[in-house]
Amino acid sequence: MSKKERRWRRVYVLLYLLIYGLVTPLSLILFFIGEESFPFFIIPVVLALPAMKHNHIQKIREKEEMRA
Repeated sequence: MSKKERRWRRVYVLLYLLIYGLVTPLSLILFFIGEESFPFFIIPVVLALPAMKHNHIQKIREKEEMRA
């Protein structure tokens, strides 16, 4: 695993913690309390983040293989 890949993996871990650990629960709590309407913006973010991470890490690996 290259330095660049390790750095991006850390970034994605932080994104996971922020989105899955803070934004999603807070939005759902506010929805169930009745403060806000259903948080539709969460659905694409929650579904797209793992795919985005996978594709990005694959691109980094391909670039590293081309250099080697």
